[in-house]
Amino acid sequence: MAKASEAERRRWLEEIEAWRQSGESLSAWARRHGQSRDALEYWKRRFAGKEAASDAGTAIRLIPVTPEIAAGPMACGPLELVIERAGLRVVLSSDFDAGALSRLLDVVEARC
Repeated sequence: MAKASEAERRRWLEEIEAWRQSGESLSAWARRHGQSRDALEYWKRRFAGKEAASDAGTAIRLIPVTPEIAAGPMACGPLELVIERAGLRVVLSSDFDAGALSRLLDVVEARC
């Protein structure tokens, strides 16, 4: 088959997108629009994957996000730490001492 022109590819891409948005079966849509079901199936396969995205001119819009960093202790409720191998459950308040937790984890790790 000869290589399709850019105009032909765009036309078929528009047809495939219209079919997808319709929610109809491929056969029903082709029949209603006077299209060949086999031709639609062929172009659907051709546009599968990255070729469809590049032909459609699909753009990805990135939205900048600035994370909030809480000052001081965590602004949440208690934190639960479960160490399954040792069978331990430790509940920490929001203002826990990180140094004490580190020492506790060193002791638990040494025993496991």
